[in-house]
Amino acid sequence: MKINVFIIDDHKILIDSFTDYFKHVKDIEIIGHALSGCEAIEVLHPNELKTQPDVVLQDVGLTDMNGIECAEVLLKNNPSLKIIGFSSYMEPSIVRKMIRKGAKGYISKATDIDQLEEGIRAVHAGHKFLGRQIKDILDDATAGIKPKKNFAIIPDLTDRELEVLKEIAAEKNTKEIGDALFISANTVETHRKNLILKFNVKNSVGLVRKAMELGLIGE
Repeated sequence: MKINVFIIDDHKILIDSFTDYFKHVKDIEIIGHALSGCEAIEVLHPNELKTQPDVVLQDVGLTDMNGIECAEVLLKNNPSLKIIGFSSYMEPSIVRKMIRKGAKGYISKATDIDQLEEGIRAVHAGHKFLGRQIKDILDDATAGIKPKKNFAIIPDLTDRELEVLKEIAAEKNTKEIGDALFISANTVETHRKNLILKFNVKNSVGLVRKAMELGLIGE
Protein backbone atom coordinates (compact mmCIF):
# COMPACT_ATOMS: atom_id res chain seq x y z
CA MET A 1 0.00 0.00 0.00
CA LYS A 2 1.44 3.36 -1.07
CA ILE A 3 1.81 6.37 1.22
CA ASN A 4 0.44 9.30 -0.79
CA VAL A 5 2.59 12.42 -0.32
CA PHE A 6 1.80 16.00 -1.38
CA ILE A 7 4.59 18.61 -1.53
CA ILE A 8 4.24 22.37 -0.95
CA ASP A 9 7.39 24.19 -2.06
CA ASP A 10 8.16 27.11 -4.37
CA HIS A 11 11.23 25.36 -5.83
CA LYS A 12 10.04 23.25 -8.77
CA ILE A 13 13.43 21.61 -9.16
CA LEU A 14 13.18 20.20 -5.63
CA ILE A 15 9.70 18.85 -6.29
CA ASP A 16 10.84 17.24 -9.55
CA SER A 17 13.85 15.68 -7.80
CA PHE A 18 11.72 14.16 -5.06
CA THR A 19 9.13 12.95 -7.54
CA ASP A 20 11.84 11.16 -9.55
CA TYR A 21 13.45 9.71 -6.44
CA PHE A 22 10.27 8.34 -4.90
CA LYS A 23 9.33 6.60 -8.14
CA HIS A 24 11.84 4.00 -7.01
CA VAL A 25 10.54 3.72 -3.43
CA LYS A 26 7.94 0.99 -3.19
CA ASP A 27 5.74 2.40 -0.41
CA ILE A 28 5.88 6.18 -1.05
CA GLU A 29 4.41 8.11 -3.99
CA ILE A 30 4.26 11.85 -4.73
CA ILE A 31 0.66 12.45 -5.82
CA GLY A 32 0.76 16.22 -6.29
CA HIS A 33 2.35 19.52 -5.43
CA ALA A 34 1.71 23.23 -4.97
CA LEU A 35 4.20 26.00 -5.73
CA SER A 36 2.73 28.47 -3.24
CA GLY A 37 0.75 28.62 -0.03
CA CYS A 38 -2.32 30.05 -1.74
CA GLU A 39 -2.29 27.27 -4.33
CA ALA A 40 -1.94 24.65 -1.58
CA ILE A 41 -4.89 26.05 0.37
CA GLU A 42 -7.04 25.85 -2.75
CA VAL A 43 -5.90 22.41 -3.93
CA LEU A 44 -5.95 20.76 -0.50
CA HIS A 45 -9.41 21.99 0.46
CA PRO A 46 -11.62 18.91 1.12
CA ASN A 47 -14.11 20.06 -1.53
CA GLU A 48 -11.38 20.05 -4.18
CA LEU A 49 -9.51 16.86 -3.29
CA LYS A 50 -9.81 13.78 -5.46
CA THR A 51 -7.28 11.83 -3.42
CA GLN A 52 -6.54 12.65 0.22
CA PRO A 53 -2.76 12.80 0.80
CA ASP A 54 -1.49 10.70 3.68
CA VAL A 55 1.38 13.11 4.39
CA VAL A 56 2.02 16.71 3.34
CA LEU A 57 5.61 18.00 3.11
CA GLN A 58 5.39 21.77 3.55
CA ASP A 59 8.16 24.31 3.19
CA VAL A 60 8.01 26.94 5.94
CA GLY A 61 9.70 29.70 3.91
CA LEU A 62 7.05 30.22 1.25
CA THR A 63 7.34 33.35 -0.88
CA ASP A 64 3.65 34.27 -1.00
CA MET A 65 2.67 33.85 2.64
CA ASN A 66 3.88 32.93 6.12
CA GLY A 67 4.44 29.16 6.12
CA ILE A 68 3.18 28.73 9.69
CA GLU A 69 -0.02 30.60 8.84
CA CYS A 70 -0.37 28.43 5.74
CA ALA A 71 -0.24 25.27 7.86
CA GLU A 72 -2.80 26.74 10.24
CA VAL A 73 -5.24 27.46 7.40
CA LEU A 74 -4.69 24.05 5.79
CA LEU A 75 -5.48 22.27 9.06
CA LYS A 76 -8.47 24.49 9.77
CA ASN A 77 -9.93 23.55 6.38
CA ASN A 78 -8.86 19.92 6.56
CA PRO A 79 -7.96 18.75 10.11
CA SER A 80 -7.10 15.24 8.93
CA LEU A 81 -4.00 16.42 7.05
CA LYS A 82 -0.68 15.20 8.47
CA ILE A 83 1.82 17.98 7.83
CA ILE A 84 5.60 17.77 8.13
CA GLY A 85 7.45 21.08 8.17
CA PHE A 86 10.31 20.72 5.69
CA SER A 87 12.61 23.71 5.62
CA SER A 88 16.09 25.18 5.80
CA TYR A 89 14.92 27.32 8.74
CA MET A 90 15.79 25.53 11.96
CA GLU A 91 15.35 28.26 14.58
CA PRO A 92 13.80 26.60 17.69
CA SER A 93 10.94 29.11 17.91
CA ILE A 94 9.89 28.44 14.30
CA VAL A 95 9.95 24.67 14.84
CA ARG A 96 7.88 24.98 18.02
CA LYS A 97 5.36 27.31 16.38
CA MET A 98 4.90 24.90 13.48
CA ILE A 99 4.30 22.00 15.88
CA ARG A 100 1.90 24.07 18.02
CA LYS A 101 -0.13 24.88 14.90
CA GLY A 102 -0.64 21.16 14.33
CA ALA A 103 2.28 19.89 12.24
CA LYS A 104 3.16 16.28 13.02
CA GLY A 105 6.85 16.70 12.35
CA TYR A 106 9.72 18.93 11.23
CA ILE A 107 12.72 17.99 9.10
CA SER A 108 15.65 20.05 7.83
CA LYS A 109 16.11 20.30 4.07
CA ALA A 110 19.76 19.49 4.73
CA THR A 111 18.83 16.02 5.97
CA ASP A 112 19.65 12.74 4.27
CA ILE A 113 16.91 11.33 2.05
CA ASP A 114 16.62 8.19 4.20
CA GLN A 115 15.69 10.33 7.20
CA LEU A 116 12.99 11.99 5.12
CA GLU A 117 11.63 8.56 4.24
CA GLU A 118 11.71 7.63 7.93
CA GLY A 119 9.77 10.79 8.82
CA ILE A 120 7.11 10.20 6.18
CA ARG A 121 6.55 6.63 7.37
CA ALA A 122 6.49 7.64 11.04
CA VAL A 123 3.95 10.43 10.56
CA HIS A 124 1.80 8.22 8.32
CA ALA A 125 1.77 5.63 11.12
CA GLY A 126 0.42 8.21 13.56
CA HIS A 127 3.66 9.23 15.29
CA LYS A 128 5.32 12.62 15.61
CA PHE A 129 8.75 12.99 14.04
CA LEU A 130 11.64 15.43 14.41
CA GLY A 131 14.75 15.10 12.27
CA ARG A 132 18.03 14.47 14.09
CA GLN A 133 19.33 18.00 13.40
CA ILE A 134 16.09 19.50 14.68
CA LYS A 135 16.22 17.40 17.86
CA ASP A 136 19.80 18.52 18.53
CA ILE A 137 18.91 22.18 18.05
CA LEU A 138 15.85 21.96 20.33
CA ASP A 139 17.85 20.10 22.99
CA ASP A 140 20.58 22.73 22.85
CA ALA A 141 18.03 25.55 23.08
CA THR A 142 16.38 23.92 26.11
CA ALA A 143 19.77 23.55 27.78
CA GLY A 144 20.67 27.15 27.02
CA ILE A 145 23.47 26.19 24.65
CA LYS A 146 24.18 28.59 21.81
CA PRO A 147 23.68 27.31 18.24
CA LYS A 148 26.52 25.29 16.74
CA LYS A 149 28.72 26.89 14.09
CA ASN A 150 26.87 25.09 11.30
CA PHE A 151 23.55 26.53 12.43
CA ALA A 152 22.34 28.97 9.76
CA ILE A 153 21.74 32.28 11.51
CA ILE A 154 21.62 34.27 8.27
CA PRO A 155 18.32 33.55 6.52
CA ASP A 156 18.25 32.69 2.84
CA LEU A 157 16.47 35.68 1.30
CA THR A 158 15.05 36.10 -2.17
CA ASP A 159 16.12 39.17 -4.15
CA ARG A 160 12.67 40.69 -3.62
CA GLU A 161 12.77 40.08 0.13
CA LEU A 162 16.13 41.82 0.34
CA GLU A 163 14.70 44.78 -1.60
CA VAL A 164 11.75 45.00 0.79
CA LEU A 165 14.09 44.69 3.78
CA LYS A 166 16.15 47.65 2.57
CA GLU A 167 13.01 49.73 2.02
CA ILE A 168 11.80 48.90 5.54
CA ALA A 169 15.20 49.94 6.89
CA ALA A 170 14.75 53.25 5.05
CA GLU A 171 11.63 53.78 7.22
CA LYS A 172 9.20 53.68 4.31
CA ASN A 173 5.61 52.63 4.95
CA THR A 174 3.79 49.86 3.11
CA LYS A 175 2.40 52.12 0.37
CA GLU A 176 5.76 53.78 -0.23
CA ILE A 177 7.50 50.40 -0.48
CA GLY A 178 4.85 49.15 -2.90
CA ASP A 179 5.21 52.24 -5.08
CA ALA A 180 9.01 52.00 -5.08
CA LEU A 181 9.05 48.31 -6.03
CA PHE A 182 5.91 48.30 -8.21
CA ILE A 183 4.15 45.68 -6.08
CA SER A 184 0.85 45.71 -4.18
CA ALA A 185 0.47 46.57 -0.50
CA ASN A 186 -0.64 42.99 0.18
CA THR A 187 2.55 41.66 -1.43
CA VAL A 188 4.65 44.05 0.67
CA GLU A 189 2.96 42.82 3.85
CA THR A 190 3.46 39.19 2.84
CA HIS A 191 7.17 39.81 2.38
CA ARG A 192 7.29 41.66 5.70
CA LYS A 193 5.67 38.71 7.52
CA ASN A 194 8.04 36.25 5.88
CA LEU A 195 11.05 38.38 6.82
CA ILE A 196 9.88 38.60 10.42
CA LEU A 197 9.47 34.82 10.46
CA LYS A 198 12.84 34.12 8.84
CA PHE A 199 14.72 36.47 11.19
CA ASN A 200 12.81 35.17 14.22
CA VAL A 201 11.83 38.64 15.46
CA LYS A 202 8.56 40.19 16.61
CA ASN A 203 8.23 43.31 14.45
CA SER A 204 9.85 45.55 11.86
CA VAL A 205 12.05 47.26 14.45
CA GLY A 206 13.52 43.93 15.51
CA LEU A 207 13.84 42.97 11.86
CA VAL A 208 15.98 46.00 11.00
CA ARG A 209 18.10 45.60 14.12
CA LYS A 210 18.77 41.92 13.38
CA ALA A 211 19.56 42.63 9.72
CA MET A 212 22.08 45.28 10.80
CA GLU A 213 23.69 42.88 13.28
CA LEU A 214 24.12 40.34 10.50
CA GLY A 215 25.57 42.92 8.14
CA LEU A 216 22.78 42.62 5.55
CA ILE A 217 22.04 46.33 5.64
CA GLY A 218 24.07 49.35 6.71
CA GLU A 219 23.43 51.43 9.78
